[in-house]
Amino acid sequence: MILVTGCNPLGTRIVDAMAAEMARGACDQSCPDVPRGYRTYDAMSAESVSRLMEEVKPSVLVMAEEVSDVEYCEKNRMDAMHYNTRAVRFFVDAALKTGSRVVYVSTPYVFDGRKPGGLYTEEDRVNPLNVYGETMLMGEVHSDKAREFLIVRVGELYGSYPGNFASHVYEQIRYGQKVELAKDMYFSPILIEDAVNAIKTLTVNRMNGWYNVAGPQRISHYDFGRKIAAAFGQNPDLIVPVNAVDLGMTVPVPLDTSLNITKLSALVKVHGIDQGLFAMMANMNNM
Repeated sequence: MILVTGCNPLGTRIVDAMAAEMARGACDQSCPDVPRGYRTYDAMSAESVSRLMEEVKPSVLVMAEEVSDVEYCEKNRMDAMHYNTRAVRFFVDAALKTGSRVVYVSTPYVFDGRKPGGLYTEEDRVNPLNVYGETMLMGEVHSDKAREFLIVRVGELYGSYPGNFASHVYEQIRYGQKVELAKDMYFSPILIEDAVNAIKTLTVNRMNGWYNVAGPQRISHYDFGRKIAAAFGQNPDLIVPVNAVDLGMTVPVPLDTSLNITKLSALVKVHGIDQGLFAMMANMNNM
């Protein structure tokens, strides 16, 4: 059995995609909308986590639960530490007792974004700029203490669900609202279905170590916004280019979180941006 933590869009989709592998979901008791069939636990209690792991005894533990709001983490360091670091340690300690392999979903925010040309490899030096990145990196440190571990650093997700970069941009421009996007911030966005497939493939094939899971293209936030507009038949001129410094961000963030996926590409095919946005649009039309 595979146990997947997290009631977020990525975690729930991993459970669905790995149903044939008997995947089951679990989430922290604070989740406002616990999916049907999910177990709950108290992420702040080592005893609660240990009890869940002893009852389920998963062959594989996939940890996809996190507090990812960068500003929230900065203002609430203890919460970020509890959920992104201590809870991971609780699960890894329990996994050592149950003999479970560990898969940890991490982030490119473990990097500082200052590498010329971006496209960080799995071996590049980590240097997080904010509390979110720091706590996720500490989650990596705990995860690699498992007997068998896989750490996947997942790029910016997009797809036919609310709250992601692409859907947020689309919801604004469809009503004629302008959107300011940084022309000097870069990433490698990935369709959520591709990310799920990559994580499933890496897990089923018992891959170990670090893997970048992201789209194949490095692109600026501004240029991605224009591609979103074009894909959905909206006016690309509603996307307004600005510098990151003009966005009024209160938390330091890496300006380039693009990832090199050469290692992943040997195992998994990932859609490019144009194909991914087309798939996103098709999924929205079928909802």
